Amino acid sequence: MCQRCLRTKPDRCHHCSQCNVCVLKMDHHCPWVANCIGFNNYKYFLNMLFYASMTCILIILTTNKLVKTVLDQPSSDGSSLDYRIAYFIVTSYVLACVFGFIITGFFTFHLWLIKNQYTTIEFCEKRGSDE
Repeated sequence: MCQRCLRTKPDRCHHCSQCNVCVLKMDHHCPWVANCIGFNNYKYFLNMLFYASMTCILIILTTNKLVKTVLDQPSSDGSSLDYRIAYFIVTSYVLACVFGFIITGFFTFHLWLIKNQYTTIEFCEKRGSDE
């Protein structure tokens, strides 16, 4: 019985306080999707993580040569690249690296959760009970 909804709920069902509804096999409430990630949409969430991760990796691999060229440009030469464009290129590359690292790690963690048949909520509950 859910204490907030006052309805019967199946196993592995959790109440989302932000959506104010019980979600079957709830993983977490995702602010990026503005919805709960659970049984009905977990596949689409994993697809989003996979494509975001692959996009960042593609950006990093294809702009490697450009960033190396920008960083090797001498700044005293009059024909060098404008510093604003160089700043934009390097900043974009660093952001893609950081975002790609985070998203790829998050995607890998969710693959591990699937392998061990956990949701994020169950993982946190199990980790908290071990201590």
